[in-house]
Amino acid sequence: MTGNDTRSALLDVARSWRPRLLAERDRIEALRRLPDDVACDLAQAGFFRILLPEAYGGLDLTPMQAMAVFEELARADASVAWCVWNGNTHWVTAQLPAETARTIHASPAAITANSTRASGRARVVDGGYRVSGRWALVSGCELASWQVLLAIVHEGDKPRLAASGAPETRFMLVPSAECAILDTWTVGGLRGTGSHDVVVDDRFVPQSHAASFTDPYVLAEPRYRIPPFSKVIPGLGAMALGIACNAIETLIEIASEKVPQRTSQSLRENHGAQVRVSQAESLVRSARLFLLDSLQQLWSALLDGRGATMQARAQARLAASLSVGNAVQAVDLMYAAAGATALYATCPLERAFRDVHAITQHIGVTPRVRESPGRVLFGRESDPPLL
Repeated sequence: MTGNDTRSALLDVARSWRPRLLAERDRIEALRRLPDDVACDLAQAGFFRILLPEAYGGLDLTPMQAMAVFEELARADASVAWCVWNGNTHWVTAQLPAETARTIHASPAAITANSTRASGRARVVDGGYRVSGRWALVSGCELASWQVLLAIVHEGDKPRLAASGAPETRFMLVPSAECAILDTWTVGGLRGTGSHDVVVDDRFVPQSHAASFTDPYVLAEPRYRIPPFSKVIPGLGAMALGIACNAIETLIEIASEKVPQRTSQSLRENHGAQVRVSQAESLVRSARLFLLDSLQQLWSALLDGRGATMQARAQARLAASLSVGNAVQAVDLMYAAAGATALYATCPLERAFRDVHAITQHIGVTPRVRESPGRVLFGRESDPPLL
């Protein structure tokens, strides 16, 4: 297929993956990571190139197209969707030297993992940096050929200060072969994401393999000027909505056969269950519309040369938070409607409950994040790192 054909077809490809991912769910849970064959096939199909610039072999989908793919994958398996989403952050790819970006993404099977926790130190040396540190919650780290790790730049023993007066941070691109992975990911929700700790011990990173959000853009097209958090965080909302869709589908299937105890009426004839499924459907559909509309507004302004205003950024972040919140409510409604059936690990509602609540713990959609859009709505200055 041509590049344009692949862009338009990827959502259909994601749908075609559903039977396989459903069949792999138990293996993914047991391994606490994606199996190598699944990750390799996902990469070959282009799922880790959804938001990669076309100049470096990427599909270069719009944010709206990407959200649809993330949501569809999450309907089948949230851990798969999470690893694909996280492997598409590409935080500073448009600011890397072109030769570096092409080298990292040369193989169709290339996968990157990342951490935005500035828990490492990058000491300035001739030609680059000596990097050491330990980064937690590096989703998909076992699948990746490169780790993209945020570190505080040091000159000597002191942090180097940015123009803002805060310590300067830069993403360090480190080959996975030079990293150690510590098995720390023993959790309930999103168990298959393999979000272990990554350790780097005094490794040299050339200057060409380090970049910051404040660096000049190598790729100058307006589409690459989308604020990084406006591009990435909405994916949390899309995945949560996918989980909620799966929960609604599961409850409908259960209700067609289940007759609750101490009643002769099937669950689908139960008025309480009917109200709950209506509420859940409304929560999901309304949140999806807000999410896609906010991204479309921001994207159109960006491509038209108007730039990503704080108002547009605030709406995108608010929509992401609302989508996660609505999805949680929808899943909880379906979980409650199913009764004791939802308790069993064999029931998809049990995993949907764990996975969607795990997403709420991501820093990108914590209640604190809603303060920034609120400040913008009140006409106050926003908190720029959050928007």
